[in-house]
Amino acid sequence: MDYFVTNQKVRYEHRTAKTYRKPGAEMRLVKVYPEIRKQTVTGFGGALTEASAYVYSRLDADKRRELLELCFGENGNRYNLGRLSIQSCDFSLGNRAYVEEGDTELRTFSIQGDRTYVIPLVKAALAATPELQLLASPWSPPAFMKSSGQMNRGGRLLEEYYGAWAKIMVQYLLAYREEGIVIDRITVQNEPAATQTWESCLYSGVEEAIFAVNFLRRELNAAGLTNVKIFVWDHNKDRIIERCRESFSVPGADAAVGGIAFHWYTGDHFPALDYVRRQYPDKEILFTEGCAEYRDSPGRGAVSKAESYAHSLIGDFNAGMNGFMDWNIVLDKQGGPNHVQNFCEAPIMCDLETGALTRKQSYYYIGHFSRYIRRGARVLLSTSYTKSLECAAFENPGGERIVVVLNGSDRTQRFALLMDGESADIALEAHSIMTAVVK
Repeated sequence: MDYFVTNQKVRYEHRTAKTYRKPGAEMRLVKVYPEIRKQTVTGFGGALTEASAYVYSRLDADKRRELLELCFGENGNRYNLGRLSIQSCDFSLGNRAYVEEGDTELRTFSIQGDRTYVIPLVKAALAATPELQLLASPWSPPAFMKSSGQMNRGGRLLEEYYGAWAKIMVQYLLAYREEGIVIDRITVQNEPAATQTWESCLYSGVEEAIFAVNFLRRELNAAGLTNVKIFVWDHNKDRIIERCRESFSVPGADAAVGGIAFHWYTGDHFPALDYVRRQYPDKEILFTEGCAEYRDSPGRGAVSKAESYAHSLIGDFNAGMNGFMDWNIVLDKQGGPNHVQNFCEAPIMCDLETGALTRKQSYYYIGHFSRYIRRGARVLLSTSYTKSLECAAFENPGGERIVVVLNGSDRTQRFALLMDGESADIALEAHSIMTAVVK
């Protein structure tokens, strides 16, 4: 059996283990059940924010190619999902709306501001990986459409502008299609329960569904965008059960809404995600944002941050997640640019003075999933004899099995990987991650 190991000393180190026929093995097992197949994997990726696009624009041609290869290339993390912001977000260079203030008839609609940085990066990413699928999320409607009169610091979308805002969102999708950029997933609102110092807007679960059913879905269908999937929530898992209950209680929501999006900022809550998967088995469930925020992680080391990614990916896939999107694909060495100083870490950081790209440990840990698990893979049931070893297993469309095991403990863990009655003995060092490839 071939497997690959990453820790503080090695990166994807290739190792082999002999397999033995041991169908009755019982002790120290990480066990995979290939016959118990769960949800399908949509893919892996990150956000193509204006901040990432600005960093990309500052690089010379060779460094741009290097960045694209690291994220999307066959020898990189092979991302095939991307997230975009509709209008501006905190990782933009400033507040920006697609219509001028007070334009209720939307005559001034324009995505011209996106053409400076965002659209060139998206086109480059699509050229690097044509199978890239995109999801778009709004952080705030234009200021004049909100109860607060500003894009930042919360407020609510005024009911009289539900229709106009839905039209802007659809015009955005159509304008991007004219650029050759197809976006086939859209969320109602990023973090609809949070009042942030940056662009934000509040919705209840019922309000999200009413907007989706009576406005956004109708505008999408009228524009011929019937295949565009609407997602609700796009926020943390601690309230995902309650919000889904609220939204899907609205008549027509089940037909209009095709997906549920979530973030990680309030902790694991894996059983909540598992419940949602079982309650809404036909919905696509996507992780759409997570990062190491500087304000919440002082002194955390690279290994701890990387293990947070692996822990989240393993737990969320086992609980029913279909796909994963990290936050910014690249940031400058300060953790920006960010127009409200909400800096954070990305798996790739760039020194704009020298053009040097630094791969953080989290980059490699994400790669232990994204480099090996293909779109269309099925999640398999897997179990571990100890909480010190977290595991997730997959079967790629061609039949290849992938098993990811994280040892987040302070000592080497010895175990037997058992699948189809065959066992392989493995010793995984402290604070290491491994991916086994079984053909």
